[in-house]
Amino acid sequence: MKKILLLAAFFFIGTNVFANDEGKELHSESCIMCHNDTMYTRLESKIENHYGLRRQVSFCSSNLGIGWFPDEEDAVVDFLNSNYYKFNN
Repeated sequence: MKKILLLAAFFFIGTNVFANDEGKELHSESCIMCHNDTMYTRLESKIENHYGLRRQVSFCSSNLGIGWFPDEEDAVVDFLNSNYYKFNN
């Protein structure tokens, strides 16, 4: 039983690391042309929770013609949340 839990933990950690790396790459390719780090840390941020962050990433993806798949949007949301916002899911 401990082996199964350990394997599940490694899988979960590995998946999050991969998603965070993918999110960082996608962010670098598509977001930094409009947003720099100060955009995410400003005091008057319009993003107030995890739902708002997800909504904004989806809005940018669809309205700017980036064409991310939902899992790619999730990766960017995870990257931004883990590096800047720190919202609870």
